[in-house]
Order: sequence, then C-alpha cells, then structure tokens
Amino acid sequence: MSRWGKKTRILIDVDAGGLDAAVNQARQDWQHARHLVEISEPDGGLDDAIYYLQLTEKRYMYLLSQAKREHHRKQA
Repeated sequence: MSRWGKKTRILIDVDAGGLDAAVNQARQDWQHARHLVEISEPDGGLDDAIYYLQLTEKRYMYLLSQAKREHHRKQA
C-alpha cells in the first residue's frame, strides 16, 4: 500500500453562535488589515500588510460562505 493514500478530511462542527462570532471576528480582522495597508509606507512592511490583508479576506469569505451554507441547510 502506498504511503501517499487519500488524505482524510477533518470537519469541525461549530454551533451557530460560534460560527457567527467567528464571522464577526474575521470581519474585524479584515477591516484592521485594510487599515494597516492604508497606513503602511511603501518601503516599510507594505508587502507584509498586503499578505495579511489577503489572508484575512480569504478567511472572512470562507467563514461567511460557511455561515450562509449553514443558514440554508437549517431552513431546508
């Protein structure tokens, strides 16, 4: 058998309140990252600020889509 078999997926079960709190925290982190990009100097850490902005935006979008999916699942 190959060592490189299929990877197992780990699913984290988050209750609705926890997911809402995670979405709100991710939104605040994203807004903070946007502010950091605005105040960063071109020669001093702008690359890191842009990376952080992209990271927080992806996390926020992922959690938002998870919350929407959970909302639609509960209504069905």
